[in-house]
Amino acid sequence: MDEEKRPAPQEEKLTAGQSFVKAIGPFGCALFLVVFVLATALCFTVGRDPIPGYTPPERASYENDLTRLVDVLDTQVFPALPDYEMTAAVTGDTVTVTISDGNFAAARAAILRYFPEDLIEFSEGD
Repeated sequence: MDEEKRPAPQEEKLTAGQSFVKAIGPFGCALFLVVFVLATALCFTVGRDPIPGYTPPERASYENDLTRLVDVLDTQVFPALPDYEMTAAVTGDTVTVTISDGNFAAARAAILRYFPEDLIEFSEGD
């Protein structure tokens, strides 16, 4: 008699994630999760203070007196950021900070960490 040929049972193919978990085992999974949580926490908390210990004045003290804001920038902020060459001037209803030397984005971020963006405009100098 003809023996019926039965197809060999096919093994399920594992996805990339399943094969990774199988390869590293339970201890590796736990370690992977711990490292993932620590890396995520580091990403959200990293960021050094551009001017350590600096506390900006209350917004109300310079909001209606932009020349005071220019004075604060010139006397307290710009000297504390020696990596950037910056100047400030009142232009209409805002203060324009001109960054002529250094990384524009980093200098802008350092200023905006302490002062509101709606009062300050930035421009790149020569």
